[in-house]
Amino acid sequence: MERLSNFSGTDSRIVTVYKNLQKSFRWARLDIVCRYRRSSIGPWWETINILVMILGITMVSSAILGGGGMRGHMPYIGLGIMIWSSISTIINEGTAVFTKHASQIRTTSIPIDIYAGRTIFGILITFGHHAVLYFVGIVFLPIDVTWTALLALPGLLLLYLNAFWIVPTVGFICARFRDMALIIRNLVQLAFFMTPIFWNPDNIDVDRKFIVDWNILFYFIQIVRDPLLGKIPPASTYAVVIGAAIFGYCLLYLVHRRMRRYLALYV
Repeated sequence: MERLSNFSGTDSRIVTVYKNLQKSFRWARLDIVCRYRRSSIGPWWETINILVMILGITMVSSAILGGGGMRGHMPYIGLGIMIWSSISTIINEGTAVFTKHASQIRTTSIPIDIYAGRTIFGILITFGHHAVLYFVGIVFLPIDVTWTALLALPGLLLLYLNAFWIVPTVGFICARFRDMALIIRNLVQLAFFMTPIFWNPDNIDVDRKFIVDWNILFYFIQIVRDPLLGKIPPASTYAVVIGAAIFGYCLLYLVHRRMRRYLALYV
């Protein structure tokens, strides 16, 4: 009987998580609809912004680094910027995920995982718009499309699986210590230049390889970008990302256990 009650308890928790994910997705979609209600092309403006950024950085990088011209550099840089936009938005939005919903947290009993899910699904929907640029690039750029590209799907799954611990963990910390939000956003800006997004890690000096080897954000980019460029990411890359997820959810458990009861006071 005790085992049956444990199984039923587990099933109810799984059902609750599934329902919360459904609510989060619906809210995220509604957020985007409301945000661009009077816009002619809606969230495609953000995709245009990404396209302009890709063109600008590719133009500068190809002029400085040379080799292959703009068309040769654009697939690598373009995918790097698209994936980076999701990663940076996950971290930056996480800093305010609870504080921007302060009134709801104080006055309602909505599960806090819905706030995190709402944010993450919104970022995923936006990334879906950006992904159209990849298919346009297949037509006009030298991109080798192979079955390897399907490995980008588990890469994306791992990326957003990590997002579900990053957003609430950062949200708790920034709700408690308000200066952390500004510190994290500044570090994200610095990380953009220190992560191989528009520069090739193979060109870095051996004695400075630690900039890449110890940069976990690079591994998150690599598991999505490499397959789309026809390369198979090393097994070590997946090991690092999976290890980050395990560590992250343990950290989230500790932070949630310590701060959840005080969240209404923090925000």
